Amino acid sequence: MKSHLLVIASLLLASSCVFSQETGSTSNAALSGLSIETQTTEERIQFLLDVATAYFNEDDFESAISAYERILEIDPMHQQTRFIIGHVYISGKQYKKAEEQLSALIEDYPEDFKLLNNLAWLYATAEDPSFRDGQKAISLARQAIVLAPNDHHVWSTLSEAYYVSSEYEKAYRSINHMAALAARYGTDITKESVEDYNEQIRKCKRAMDTAEAIKGDLEE
Repeated sequence: MKSHLLVIASLLLASSCVFSQETGSTSNAALSGLSIETQTTEERIQFLLDVATAYFNEDDFESAISAYERILEIDPMHQQTRFIIGHVYISGKQYKKAEEQLSALIEDYPEDFKLLNNLAWLYATAEDPSFRDGQKAISLARQAIVLAPNDHHVWSTLSEAYYVSSEYEKAYRSINHMAALAARYGTDITKESVEDYNEQIRKCKRAMDTAEAIKGDLEE
């Protein structure tokens, strides 16, 4: 669920300008076929940001990552790219790079709840079991909630962290609290995100009811 991965909206909007020519998709030639050597460093970076955003919008995460990494080769401390690329690494299932990038950023910005939330989401949802860690996800999500108690995204992440840790009642309570916050404070709610949240509520309710039924059978 992409909506759970918090990317600073202003950063994405700043780099959301896609090429004006009408094409069905972005070609790899965008990176290799166009000369940018004559441009200034700032212009080269903006060009690569535009290319990366176009690739990301097409779910071509590998190419988007390539563009963002080229920016960091030009300017290793480019803040906008440092914040965005962790999210893109997760989308592209490059979990080790995502973990390293987000961990480094959290050291620099320990009060940024979105970074904590993104790393928690990685640990809660990584398809690679070697990166899946429910307890780490719970700890990070709780830290994010202390910093942003009314942000519904972090409650969704906490719910998923509890779910993968088999703490189904807590997962169900968290996702219902998330729904209440989203209804009250949410400004980025889409039809897709509503469907995702409703499915998460149903998933947690089924798991909680099943666990309670099994517990009841064992106690008889």
